[in-house]
Amino acid sequence: CRSSLVMSIGCNRSFSEDVAHMPVIRDPEIQRAFKDLMAADWGELPASVIHDAKSALSRNNDDKAGQEVLKNVFSAAEAVEEFIGIIMNIKMEFDDEIGLSGENVKPLSNELSSAIRTVYQRYATYLDAFGPDESYLRKKVETELGSKMIFLKMRCAGLGSEWGKVTVLGTSGLAGSYVEQRA
Repeated sequence: CRSSLVMSIGCNRSFSEDVAHMPVIRDPEIQRAFKDLMAADWGELPASVIHDAKSALSRNNDDKAGQEVLKNVFSAAEAVEEFIGIIMNIKMEFDDEIGLSGENVKPLSNELSSAIRTVYQRYATYLDAFGPDESYLRKKVETELGSKMIFLKMRCAGLGSEWGKVTVLGTSGLAGSYVEQRA
């Protein structure tokens, strides 16, 4: 007797077969630029990845849908890079005020409190802007921004309960993610 949950040796099991698929891109140069962008760290985009993406976008070809997907991913990457810069500036402000190890702990200034609220609101608004067909992009953005937002979360006490929603991998973990698609 064998449980229906047990897999036999050599079987391939797809955990998220119907959850989130990467978009279909027919042009190999656009596909390569897309994969490079999705694999890159959006905190500081490598110059070669930016060059390849711009080159693929400026080329005239038949895969207009693929170019649109790449354009959306590239725009998101640039926006996230800028947003991460803002988050890191706020973190450095914390470090200047309270010290790297927290030796000068004190209540936040009104300016920093307001900045943190604004950053969270923009983070949540940005994530909500992605449609159901852009779940791969939302997960990438959530991963890139979530890791930096957690820096702020760790440095502050008394943040609202909404900060509990800030995650690094999102609510569905790796299911349907770029990592799983590459496997």
